[in-house]
Amino acid sequence: MDEEELPEKREDEELILIGRKHWYLLLWPFLKVFLGLVLVFIILRFLGLSIYFTIAFFLWVGIGLTYLIITYIIWAKSKYFVTNQRIIRQEQLSIFAQRVTEIDLRNIHTATYEVKGPTAAVFNFGDVVLQSYGAPKAIILKDVAKAKEIQKRISQIISEITQEEREFENIEKAILIRKKPEAGKTKKSVDSGPKKYIPRKPQIERDE
Repeated sequence: MDEEELPEKREDEELILIGRKHWYLLLWPFLKVFLGLVLVFIILRFLGLSIYFTIAFFLWVGIGLTYLIITYIIWAKSKYFVTNQRIIRQEQLSIFAQRVTEIDLRNIHTATYEVKGPTAAVFNFGDVVLQSYGAPKAIILKDVAKAKEIQKRISQIISEITQEEREFENIEKAILIRKKPEAGKTKKSVDSGPKKYIPRKPQIERDE
């Protein structure tokens, strides 16, 4: 895993895994271009328009290849980063548009995954849903490959962070208890110690 891909890396941050959208999402665009080429070939041959066949065919090839290249770039640049501190969702919306969303692992209280439909089940991809404290909407890692494994790894990291925080809180409480004086200890130490003898001033009786 290349940590240089991580956007704005924090101090002491380690990249744990990179998730991607499943390659199955590229299958349908490829099929559309291929079927379009077959359709153009059949129509032009059936109508006998051999003069325009070469121009139309190569024009569609150019359009199809451009479409496939753009689709691949959008797919390749859409990634999900999981580090020891946060989760980053990097979405490539178009060639020149990108949206990055991040959430600290300490703020996540629930991580689940969803597999929708037989295709997703067969090709092993789905959505990882992250619920965070105070956020009205969940963060969804859509169509990620091996969704179950990624959800399990995220839940494990969250559990480890929670355990570390509890141990740290227990240590802090123990330190505070040791520093806190026992009830009545100060008063007891003053009262129980030996009293210092203070001589009284002699009383002198005066004749009236």
